[in-house]
Amino acid sequence: MASPVGTPSGSSLLQKSASEEDLQAVMNLKIQKRKISNRESARRSRMRKQKHLDGLTAQIGQLRKENSQILTTFTLTTQRFFAVQAENSVLRTQMVELSNRLQSLNDILHCLKAKYSISSGPMITDDYINPWNLMRMNQPIMASAENMFQY
Repeated sequence: MASPVGTPSGSSLLQKSASEEDLQAVMNLKIQKRKISNRESARRSRMRKQKHLDGLTAQIGQLRKENSQILTTFTLTTQRFFAVQAENSVLRTQMVELSNRLQSLNDILHCLKAKYSISSGPMITDDYINPWNLMRMNQPIMASAENMFQY
């Protein structure tokens, strides 16, 4: 009852099917390992990305803090600049006023010297008429608001 055709080919089919199953199992195992490896790689990539993002966030905070400090320093420096500029303008105005007064006093002194050197009267020397002594007799010098921003 044994058929000559069925026996040898049946065991051959079983062997092929067993080796195909082993091959399929090996392939499935490789696929599973690859999936696990890919998941682990993706997890590491996400961790690196998060670490980089945290570093950038910290850098943003630091740069904002530095920017705020620089802005505060700039504002204070600008205020000081305008204060010094206003004071400089007042001092320049006072300098012009003092120069004008000195020129006037020198003119007066020159006229007095010329008048007394020509006439027969006593000769007046610089000891008696000193422009700095005459300035004490005048009013104090005050800068006006109109002249403050002239320069």
